[in-house]
Amino acid sequence: MADLFPLYLPPDAPRLFQTESLLRRMAQTAAWDQDSKLLELYGSLGGLALARALGCQVTVMEPDLKVLEGLKERARVAGVSEKVTFVHGDVLTSEVPDGLNGVFTFSRVLGLPGALAKNFRPHLAERGRLGFLCIVKVGRSPSTEAVSAWEQRLSSPLPLPKEALLEVEREGFEPDLMETVGEGELEEFYQTLDALMKKPEAPTGPGPEQLKAEIALHRAHGASDGVTVAYVLARRKEPGEKPPLSRDSG
Repeated sequence: MADLFPLYLPPDAPRLFQTESLLRRMAQTAAWDQDSKLLELYGSLGGLALARALGCQVTVMEPDLKVLEGLKERARVAGVSEKVTFVHGDVLTSEVPDGLNGVFTFSRVLGLPGALAKNFRPHLAERGRLGFLCIVKVGRSPSTEAVSAWEQRLSSPLPLPKEALLEVEREGFEPDLMETVGEGELEEFYQTLDALMKKPEAPTGPGPEQLKAEIALHRAHGASDGVTVAYVLARRKEPGEKPPLSRDSG
């Protein structure tokens, strides 16, 4: 396992996968409703939006107290304070409740797909969903240097999108959806991160230094380096469950 999980992202940085369409598809695919119990690791506006749209209970686990207080105020303004429970703690070491209908994050790459699936499966209720970000290689000719740098950082071979889904399946999940970030959106994302990290008040330390190296790597290879971020939503499968019907009508 890499030394620096989760991968660092400044609190005020944009989140790649918080579009209204993705949140709606997640909720519809997972059949979440007002009775669902959801857990968001590293708080975001996405978790608050789900609480507001569905009227369900959402627990937000966030280690940064300043971020947590800001989200509490956002929840108050949005009128969902009674629906959201805020927990100040380390998302990788704090106790996670069982019987959850969904565990998700929009803010950080918490680890490798297979490891995340294995760690959180016991905490999900039957048909519970796990949503997470992962780093994948794409395109016909990804940059060898970029792929190698990410593999060193992750301490693992960089998977293709299909390979990432297979890792999740091996740990008892049925993938529901996967979205990847396009070149233009990824370039805009790194431009924003670069501007944030150049501010005088930008944080320092191992995480920010790794992010600066990540930005430099992207700058060296342009938007076509063959490495991008993907979002995966997967359903917990039960022992003995039959595989889904083939979509091939032939």
